[in-house]
Amino acid sequence: MGLFDNIKDKLTDQFSIFQFMSVLGIDANDVRLARNLLKQFYLEGYIKRISKNMYQKN
Repeated sequence: MGLFDNIKDKLTDQFSIFQFMSVLGIDANDVRLARNLLKQFYLEGYIKRISKNMYQKN
């Protein structure tokens, strides 16, 4: 996925939704956008969810 490839090096192996939002420049008002992007990354197999707001790169 193009967007994931562009940001994967900026994310740690385990990252929070808030770190993800910071990398993308998304503010708190757009948390739904961040969640939707993370869901797509999860469904494509790029990340796995390890807790409510924490994710890990595969």
